[in-house]
Amino acid sequence: MLKYFLMNAWRFPIIKRAWVLPKMSADSFVRDINDNRPIVLCCGDSITHGHIGYDWVGSLRENDSSKIYVNAGVNGDLAWNLNQRLEDALKCNPDYITILIGTNDAMGSEKIKSIQEAYVINKELPQLPSIDWYEKELELMIQYIQSHSNAKIAISTLPWVGEHDSHSIMDVVRNHNVIIKNIAEKYNLTLINLFDHLSHIIGNNSSSEPYVTTQWRTIRIIRAVILHYVFGWNWEKIGNKYGLKTMCDHIHLNERGGHLIEELVRKFLSK
Repeated sequence: MLKYFLMNAWRFPIIKRAWVLPKMSADSFVRDINDNRPIVLCCGDSITHGHIGYDWVGSLRENDSSKIYVNAGVNGDLAWNLNQRLEDALKCNPDYITILIGTNDAMGSEKIKSIQEAYVINKELPQLPSIDWYEKELELMIQYIQSHSNAKIAISTLPWVGEHDSHSIMDVVRNHNVIIKNIAEKYNLTLINLFDHLSHIIGNNSSSEPYVTTQWRTIRIIRAVILHYVFGWNWEKIGNKYGLKTMCDHIHLNERGGHLIEELVRKFLSK
């Protein structure tokens, strides 16, 4: 019963609010022919989508009227999912593209049956997630973008998952980040090293509650959504329950972590 609820929780109206398309999403954006501002296309998963955790894309839009910010983040997406919708996303003819994708690939690549099966079912994947598949899909992504767009591209390393540096998931994240760094160098992309910047803030936060791979992983996300949308808590207050410095639920960024990626993207756009 609990497993069914967790897999279908997003269907409940209160929780579904976190899954609706963000403002100016790539799916709904239509450019005004009289608007000549540069377009920034932000590609990614829920960390970019911005309805679970801090909405850094929305904040950039509110504070910078000189550009048009289009949000191409979708909750739960892996690199393969982003590739399936990349053609449509590029129809906005962006001048800049940011890519932050791979947290779900990393969590899904751990050999934990319940998590891997949930990704295959919920995201309609053709295979189980793996780091090799991630590398292949990420390279295909960059090749496709560069052959179909002249946009300046920045790719970000993945953020931490939880704030225990010694947790096994952190080795998985680091290995995915090696791939990101190699591809950035190979294809001459701007690298946004979010992971390292978060490291300076987090340090050794061993007193925080660790990331878990049980059903509590999903329960924490649902709890964060309810506390934010029903009770009005900000994301930082939600994360405080677990002793987290930059996250609200061990996966999504709170205001402190979100401001960091926002500023790093702003610097990329100012070059």
